[in-house]
Amino acid sequence: MGKTVPYAGALLVPAVAGALLWRWADWSLRSPHGLPTALAVAGGLALTAVALLAHNALFREGGSIAAAVLIVAGLTAVWVEARDSAVRGAVADCVVVGKARVTHHPTFGEGAPAAKTLYHHTLDCVGGYPTEFSAEERIAEPGGAVRIAYDPAHRMDPVLEGRNKAHGSPVVPTSLLALSAALSAAAIAREGRGEE
Repeated sequence: MGKTVPYAGALLVPAVAGALLWRWADWSLRSPHGLPTALAVAGGLALTAVALLAHNALFREGGSIAAAVLIVAGLTAVWVEARDSAVRGAVADCVVVGKARVTHHPTFGEGAPAAKTLYHHTLDCVGGYPTEFSAEERIAEPGGAVRIAYDPAHRMDPVLEGRNKAHGSPVVPTSLLALSAALSAAAIAREGRGEE
């Protein structure tokens, strides 16, 4: 029973921290109260710090540094994927006003991404937001109607309604956190052998 608690902790710390961070990121991005981004990120960083402290408490000699690094990487991936799983909660009916302003964004150097052309549209939307929308193509001719999905708290850029889809996936963060748990368990198993 001497190693039961450390083994349980090795499995539970990454799993619980990942689940709590996913819920926090999901709630903070969808909060109807418009939680400020800085506060949302600060909460995520605090949870990550608690997970690292709990991880270090499992080991007498610091445990596996690689496992701690993987916890940080896994929790960062949790945040990114939770953010990408968010969809904008409101849709505005808009009319394109005037011609789109076009800007060209060249890139330089070998292996650089392709040059980009952006079309900046002025919008007249029911409710007054958004007033501008940029895309890599014309979304409509002047006077044309478009539907724009947006976050009422303005934490995410607006998108065309048809592109308002969740892209987040838990595969990468789950893999990183599971590997962290495996490395932690291996470090716990090695601890006892070193004393014999």
